Parts: sequence; structure tokens; C-alpha cells
Amino acid sequence: MAPNSWGGWRPAAIAGLVIVVLLTTIAVGSAQEVPASAESALRAGQFQRAAALFEQQAKAGDAEAQYRLASLYRLGRGVEQDDAAAFRWMKLAAGQGHADAQLNLARMYLAGRGVAVDVAQARLWLAKAAAGGRGEAAELLAEIARREPTRDKPDWSTTVAAAAPRPPLKDTAGRNGLPAVLDAAWRGQTEALRQLIAGGADVRASNEDGNAALALAAAGGHRPSLEILLDAGADVNAVNRAGETALMLAAAKGHTDSVALLLARKAAVGTRSATGETALSKAVRACKVDVVKTLVGNGARSAVTVAGGTTVLMLAAAFCADAIASLDGGSAPPVNAVDDRGRTALWYAADRGNAAAIKALLAKAADSQLTDQQGVTPLARAIENGEKDAALLLLVKGIDVDRRTSAGNGLLMLAAKSGLTDVVRGLLQLGASADLRNEQGYTALMLASAGGHSEVVKALLEAGADRGLRNKRRQTASDIAKASGQAAVAELLK
Repeated sequence: MAPNSWGGWRPAAIAGLVIVVLLTTIAVGSAQEVPASAESALRAGQFQRAAALFEQQAKAGDAEAQYRLASLYRLGRGVEQDDAAAFRWMKLAAGQGHADAQLNLARMYLAGRGVAVDVAQARLWLAKAAAGGRGEAAELLAEIARREPTRDKPDWSTTVAAAAPRPPLKDTAGRNGLPAVLDAAWRGQTEALRQLIAGGADVRASNEDGNAALALAAAGGHRPSLEILLDAGADVNAVNRAGETALMLAAAKGHTDSVALLLARKAAVGTRSATGETALSKAVRACKVDVVKTLVGNGARSAVTVAGGTTVLMLAAAFCADAIASLDGGSAPPVNAVDDRGRTALWYAADRGNAAAIKALLAKAADSQLTDQQGVTPLARAIENGEKDAALLLLVKGIDVDRRTSAGNGLLMLAAKSGLTDVVRGLLQLGASADLRNEQGYTALMLASAGGHSEVVKALLEAGADRGLRNKRRQTASDIAKASGQAAVAELLK
């Protein structure tokens, strides 16, 4: 017998048995409690936050959180879809007596998801789940016993009857009463989908997140399943509880073929989610450049802003420099547009240290002198974050090298504090004042001394920085170096 078969059943042959819902949705009906913040994040569609909160609780040994995290890994919500991780967390929850986890762990053993097919283990966990009051577990145990071959009954999968066309599958209600068509769509099981639809399955049915079968197939990148569902009358523009369409879900995962199919079937390219996201903004956030090109080529407008006045160009500057060129055209946002906090695309590129994006934006005449509402320029932000390469790109002639932030710190002070020797030298060459002070009376030399940045101290001394100046606490740079335990710097300042 093949290692991935049991009683003559290969995973493909038992689809009718385990097609009932295999975690198509994250459970909410369990008796156990979960962290309220995680639950709130889940219901708000903030899947990454929910996953992070569940993981924190799961690592602390919370069985319900382990079960929820396993479900997220199964669905690829807030985390990359990972059957192995789902199995690992599901088994931990099951081992603590979580009946729903025991039931679904058994299903994973039967379907071979995240683990090799193992009917003996499936029976063991089904028995535990049945003892915990899960009626489905007892029914599945009985079904296994009924179908499993015996000495007196040959393997049905090799008989003529098994080779005959099977009747349409009944859209069996699985956990929480959810239809099996959802699981088949999520897993891309085209034959099961055809049978379920032929048996009267409602392709408009949805899970508790409001995701219909089309949305689940789109998120999984199952183009053949999408075609089957669309031909069966699925609404291409249906939205889930977060206001997301199938197009958005496919775009966020980078499923270019699925995106192209949905667009060909008249998916609305400009629909916004509850948070103002569009298919294009989701593709840019995930840096799915091919999808970005496909969407823009089909009329997606990059000038549309999302939450906080953020433009798609700002998202590209932060997350995906390669997408910037694809956003050109009449609908592209102005390169110097600002969000609700006064930040430009160039500011976001500097914040992330995205050198490629900085180059692309400067080539589009992005204004490097624009400040946010806190008076911080892109250059100041790059320096604050210690992003040397980004800062050097922004060191161009004509900038106000002695510009201060709202906290009173000049660019040279910020660079000295961060220990960015090359940036300090560049600012000095552009005429920055070596002895500029902030509101506490600190100079760049004092800040470099406190941090033990010997090379910066040397560069400042070479530029004529006054080592005798004192801050408001009457400390010189040498005093600060000694108090900070920076003996090498103190020696330089003698």
C-alpha cells in the first residue's frame, strides 16, 4: 500500500468524506475564552494584529489561542499560509483537550494537510473529540469504519463501482453550519466544486468573515475554481465584512492570473474596503509588481488616497520601489502630495531607508525640503533612523543644512548622535555650522562624545568645532565623554 494511502484511499479519493468544513473559518463558537483585543482585531479584519496577539497567548500555553492561530495559518490570514505551522499549533491545542482542535487535527491527518495521512492518529483524535461532545467526530468515526475495507470486503476504490461516475456531492454543513463549498473553494478542489454545485450548493454562501467561495478561491489563487464559481453565478463584486472583494484578496497575494480573470469578468477595480484600501493599494503594500501593472493597465487609479490621506505612491515609496514606475500616467498622484501628517512619498522612502525609491522620486523632482508637521525633512528622518545610504542620497546642494526640527536639533546634531561619519562630513562640506546648539545647549560634538563616536568627533574637530563650549548643565564635550564612560573620546578631546 502506498504511504499516502489508507485502506486503499488516497487523499484525492477521500475528498467527499473530508470535504466538510476543514477550518474554512476561524472559530468563534468555542466555549473557551480568547483575549478580547485579539477577538476585536479579528472581527475588524485586522488579521496581522490578531495573529500577533494570538501567537503571544499561544506561546504562553493558551489552548484557544493555539487553535485560533492554527486556523489563521490554515487560511493564510495575517500570516503566510502554512499547513505545517497550522498542524503544529493545532496539535498543541488538541493535546490540551481542546475538542475543536482535536476534531480538526483528525481531519488534517485524514486529508494529509501539514502531516502525512495517518488514519490511526485520526481515529485517536476523533475519539477524544467525540468524548468532548463533538457529534461530528462520532459521525466521522462511523463513516471511516463503514468505508474502510475488511477481509470480507475488497478495497472499494479498485472496484468497478468506484470507477463509475459519482453522484453530485451534497453540500454538507460542517462546523458552525458552514457549507462544504467554502472549503473546496479555498483548497482549489475543482472536481469537488463541480459536484457540490451540481448538488445544489449555494455559491453565494459565506463564512463568518463574510467571505464567499469566490473570495476564498481568489485568496488561494485558484483560477480554475474561480472560473467554475463565476460560471455558476458567483457575484464577482461581492464584499466580505471588511469590505474586501475577491479582486482585493487576489491582488494582495500576488495572484496575477486570478486578478486578470476577475478583471475580465468585470470586477470593479476601484472598490474600497472599510479602511479605504483598493486592490491597487493592497498590491503595492505587498509589492506585487505584476499585479500592480495589471491593475493600472485596467484602469486602477493611483491618485486615490487611503486612510490618513496616504497615496499609493507613498505606499510604493515605503514598501515597493519597483512599483513606482508602474504608477505613472494621468491618474498618478503628484510626487509632492502630502498626507494628513504632512508627509510626502520621499519622506516615507527616507523613513524606510529605501534608497531605490529615493532615487526614483528625486528623478521625478520630489522636493527634499518639504517638512512634515513636526518640521522633519526626509533627510532629517533618514538621519534620525540611522539610514546612512538614504541620507547620503538626500545630501544635495541647496538644502538648508542648518534647518532645525521642532525639537531644536539640527541635521549635524542628528547625524553626530547617530554616528553617521560620512553624513557628518557631507553636511560640513555643504556648510553646516559645527557649533550649532539645541535647546539644552548641546552641540554636535557633545552628542557624538556621549555616544562614543570617535570618527565623528575627529571629523568635527577637524572642521573647527569648539571643544570648550558648555551645555546648560555647564558640561563640555570632554565632561560628557568622561561621564558616559567614553575614555577614547575623552582622550581625543584633551
